[in-house]
Amino acid sequence: MTELPPGEFWAVHADGSTVLRVGDIIRRRAVATPELVAIQEPGRVTTFAELDARSSRVGSGLVADGVVAGDRVAFIGANSPAFLEVFYGAAKAGAIATSINNRLSRREVEAILADAEPAVVVVDREALALVEAAKALPSLRRLLVVDNEGPRDYASWRDSQSAVDPAVPVEPDDTALILYTSGTTGLPKGIMLTGRNFGCALYSLNQDIELDETSVCAAPIPFFHVAGLGLALAANLNGGRLLLETATDPRGVLRLLVDRRVSHAAVVPTVLQRLLALDETAHEDFAALLYIVYGASPIPLPVLKQATEVIGCKFLQSYGLTESTGGFTLLGPEDHVADEAFARRLTSAGRAMPDAQVRVVDPSTLEDVPTGTRGEVLVRGARIMKGYWRKPEQTAAVIVDGGWLRTGDGGSFDEDGFLYLHDRLKDMIVSGAENVYPAEVESTLTGHPDVAEVAVIGVPSEEWGESPWAVVVVRPGAVLDEQGLIEWSRERLAHYKCPVGVSVVDQLPRTASGKLQKARLREQWKPLVGRA
Repeated sequence: MTELPPGEFWAVHADGSTVLRVGDIIRRRAVATPELVAIQEPGRVTTFAELDARSSRVGSGLVADGVVAGDRVAFIGANSPAFLEVFYGAAKAGAIATSINNRLSRREVEAILADAEPAVVVVDREALALVEAAKALPSLRRLLVVDNEGPRDYASWRDSQSAVDPAVPVEPDDTALILYTSGTTGLPKGIMLTGRNFGCALYSLNQDIELDETSVCAAPIPFFHVAGLGLALAANLNGGRLLLETATDPRGVLRLLVDRRVSHAAVVPTVLQRLLALDETAHEDFAALLYIVYGASPIPLPVLKQATEVIGCKFLQSYGLTESTGGFTLLGPEDHVADEAFARRLTSAGRAMPDAQVRVVDPSTLEDVPTGTRGEVLVRGARIMKGYWRKPEQTAAVIVDGGWLRTGDGGSFDEDGFLYLHDRLKDMIVSGAENVYPAEVESTLTGHPDVAEVAVIGVPSEEWGESPWAVVVVRPGAVLDEQGLIEWSRERLAHYKCPVGVSVVDQLPRTASGKLQKARLREQWKPLVGRA
């Protein structure tokens, strides 16, 4: 492995924060390992030298089009080399990359474009219909289409530009990227992330998952999600190979992991559970797989036991927000012990990372609550966003005195400093004056052998005000006894926490970035008021 001298990528500032100029990721990696593969797609690879040269051409083209420091350059499309070319090219031009969810409706995309006012929009052909209104934006200088013949073809424009890196100077606290929230509540907001934010987040990630030039990373997470982009940048930073291949079924995931000799994979526990249910999984060679990074829900102890026996890799979970440039707590490999003594710890989000301060407070007074008491999770540190784009009032509402970010998530600490999440505060169910936290109920129900996924919501009750209701995805091949599941939960939870009803669905509604849309579930199950 080629070792880069300390400080090649990061500058350490007086406050202890690590600062990274995102354009330097590809500049310096291309110098260190120009011929290594940066991106692998079906039938095509891109080296670090090629990615660096193409992003320099993008940067030069942006400057030639009159883009100046602080202008926005938007990308709308699936994960592709073009995304990273535009991301690094915008950084080299001093512009602000703006990544937009390609799974939104046309109206939603139009609202985001009107808010961001990009100077340049790059879109793939599949998403072109979403941006037709962009041509009327006063800010727009150029609209480019990936893999498109004609005057708007992105590759033709890129390749006609100078290969000289424009190297427009940027400061650590200049906005490098705007990511728009997925809009589970209200209109999407643009989250401004800086070089200081990325430096802190990537430095922590580098300490945790041992990436190097032999690494092969697979994460089917869109780059408009901070987790997907974070792993892509970490792979580029360390000279690893980033796979842009996806699988749509458990057998496809298995073949991807084994045949491509993946070393670092990001999956949700449900996918892991389905993977382990395949008979052939137990006979495959997972020697190359070093880490599985997961999120979205805790990993059940039976799944961890089986995965430890069959796969034998390290497991890592992190909790965070886009506003915190990804994770700020860590449940590391040393906490993933497959025995009953560690069962409760597996339901936690881990402990605060060394560069993050985390508190649990009374949401009304913002005073710290005692250990074991539930409140709102707050976080502070160099990874906290610069703010919401052009929304100072909303920024002031979530970044409070002392620079603490209000997450809106309910949580509590145990005596060892492990953080346990108890849902978004608005998701808490109040049943007969008792607080019911859906995460606790969901964690229990997930342990049932016939349950693959579950979401617990509050439905109106004439007697109790609200009652819990479980919306369940059944494991393949299983037949769920709905009343039996309720009785099963009553053996494990206080009765007021148990669902009063169960509905079986094919899949749970999620945003494009994977967030569960409980608001949609609550709206859909409003008619259950009488049954509840």
